[in-house]
Amino acid sequence: MDDLIQKGVKVDLVVTSPPYAERRKKNYNSIPSNEYVEWFLPIAERIKKLLKPSGSFFLNIKTHTHDGERDLYVMELIIAIKRELGFRYVDEFCWTKNAFPGAHKGRFKNGFEPVYHFTLSKPSLITFNPLACGTPMKEESIARTFRKQCDQPENGSGMTGMNTTNIRNLKLARPSNVIQANNVSNQFMKEKSKHPATYPEKLVEFFVKSFTNEGDVVLDPFMGSATTGVVAKKLNRDFIGIELDEEYFELSKGRLEKE
Repeated sequence: MDDLIQKGVKVDLVVTSPPYAERRKKNYNSIPSNEYVEWFLPIAERIKKLLKPSGSFFLNIKTHTHDGERDLYVMELIIAIKRELGFRYVDEFCWTKNAFPGAHKGRFKNGFEPVYHFTLSKPSLITFNPLACGTPMKEESIARTFRKQCDQPENGSGMTGMNTTNIRNLKLARPSNVIQANNVSNQFMKEKSKHPATYPEKLVEFFVKSFTNEGDVVLDPFMGSATTGVVAKKLNRDFIGIELDEEYFELSKGRLEKE
């Protein structure tokens, strides 16, 4: 990333999922959870230098359990990115997926992962296409939009139902910050299945469509199997990927060449 910074490169979007602490030690270097924040902050600092003021940075990471409870390193990392580096912590997305089978004492199956959204500017100044992944509105929803406003609530919240003053589009509904995207690896995706930790194209597609325009530059500093790059290419965005593992780099290169 230092080479990119020296060349003055700027990117519009960063979507990445770094190695989780103390996970998959046989496949790549694993960082202890008590060293994770110190390890990741210099990377986040470089991302800050590369990101345009109108850009967004999405970080997919979920903490593991240790001795029957969740480790706190992810929470500590999010706070550090905000307080030490000055990123704006805009939102947290919930990526729901097919849960892996398992019977853990005191816990249910894991069916979601968080994706954290950071920016350098206020939300009003970033690239944002709220209807790029919109869904068709139902007739009953459109009718409910124009129902008579109720009286002001006594609690002072100001919530009086739907306000139609600024509505410009009644064909598509904005998506929520909950994204359903099953992570499927099968015989039709042999290249992708060679990497031990992948996320689905549908998840990346949501962020690329919603937070960039055609021709923008997308960066993944932990390229892995190049899922981010494949989606960027399909959607007519430029892509920069960084991968230290030679095997995974060749895997990514092969997938991108097919695109």
